Amino acid sequence: MIQVFVIPMVLYVLGTSAIGGLDAGWYPWGYAVVVAVTMAALGYSVRRCGVLRPHRRVIPGVVVGVVGIVLWIALSRLHLEQYVTAWLPAWMQPAARTAYDPWTQLGGMQAWLFVAIRMVGLAVAVPLAEELFWRGFLLRWLIDPEWQQVPIGRFTPMSCLLVTIFFAAVHPEWLAAALYCLLINGLLYRTKDLWQCVVAHAVSNLLLGIYVVAFREWWLW
Repeated sequence: MIQVFVIPMVLYVLGTSAIGGLDAGWYPWGYAVVVAVTMAALGYSVRRCGVLRPHRRVIPGVVVGVVGIVLWIALSRLHLEQYVTAWLPAWMQPAARTAYDPWTQLGGMQAWLFVAIRMVGLAVAVPLAEELFWRGFLLRWLIDPEWQQVPIGRFTPMSCLLVTIFFAAVHPEWLAAALYCLLINGLLYRTKDLWQCVVAHAVSNLLLGIYVVAFREWWLW
C-alpha cells in the first residue's frame, strides 16, 4: 500500500530532475512525458489510497490556497534564502528552478501548448502527488510506523516540524515553503480532510502558474 502514496511523487521528482539538463528544445517534450507518467500513476493511486474523497465543500481549501500563494510569492520575491544561506557550502544552498521561458524558446502555439501542459503538471499532478506523499503518508508514518492505523489529520509537534523541514528542503524558496507547509498542515489538522489540502495546493499552484505567465516571472516555476 505504501507505493500508492509514494510512487507518483517519486516519478515526478525523478522525472523533473532528469529533464532539467535537457536542451531547451527537448525540455517541453521531456516535461510532457513526466506529467503523463505521473498522471497515469495517480490514476491508480487515487483509486487505491482510500483517504482521498473528493467533494464540493472546499471553501477552507480555496481560502488557504489563495492566502498561501500570496505569501509564497511575496516571500520569494524578497530572496531571503540568499542571505540566510550565504554562509553555507555551495552544495547546501538552494538550487535555482529550471525557469523555462516558452516564449523565448518556443514561441507561438508551441509556447501555449507547453503552458497548458505545465498548468496540468502544476495544478493537477503536483498537488495530488505531493499531498498523498507529504500528508497522506509521511505525516502519519512519522507518528507511527504502522502509519495506516493513524487517522488523517492527527497532530504531533514532531511530525509537523519534520514534514515542514523536509518540505522546505526540497524547494528553492525555503522560507516560503516552510510557511506554506505549516498552513497546509494546519488545514489538515482542522478539517481532517486530505481533499481540502489537495484543493488548497491546486489553487495555489494554478494561481502561481497564472502569475508566472502574466508577469513573465519564469524563475518561480
